[in-house]
Amino acid sequence: MFRLRIIGIDPGSHRAGYAVLEKVSSKIKILTYGTVEVPSGTPSPDNLLLLRSGLSEVLEEFRPVLASVEEMFFAKNKKTASRVFESRGVLLVTLAERNIPILEPTVSQIKKGTTGSGIADKKQIRQALKLLLGIDLLKGHDDSWDAVAAAYVGLSMNSSPLWTIKTRR
Repeated sequence: MFRLRIIGIDPGSHRAGYAVLEKVSSKIKILTYGTVEVPSGTPSPDNLLLLRSGLSEVLEEFRPVLASVEEMFFAKNKKTASRVFESRGVLLVTLAERNIPILEPTVSQIKKGTTGSGIADKKQIRQALKLLLGIDLLKGHDDSWDAVAAAYVGLSMNSSPLWTIKTRR
């Protein structure tokens, strides 16, 4: 029986969404999802240490073997972008230290992989996830829903022959 556990992550400077999905044969279920919260006003690098600690707790409890971390794109606020990239880097290092292979889908890949449209909005993604995963209600912040979507798309990317070739190098 094929079994795969993946963590999806939506990085942020003071909040990171996470979701752990498990695929057994062809059935996918959500094991957990939520956010790692850092109190507003927490200075750097303290915020980075809190994000790392929160992610480490999830990794220890659920032991995923693969990660899907949303690729970032910012065009407007450089200060905000810098902070998010710092936290994303810490999250990636935390995964790498545990030898967890990392997929990095773009926002448009996540939208297309969940809804079929690369320009879907958050409401459409949430509706698609409810149908795809057979759940009634997703609670919490958008960041956690985005992490569920990243994990779901990561499962599809993992089965791609291109990913298999990349990981053999």
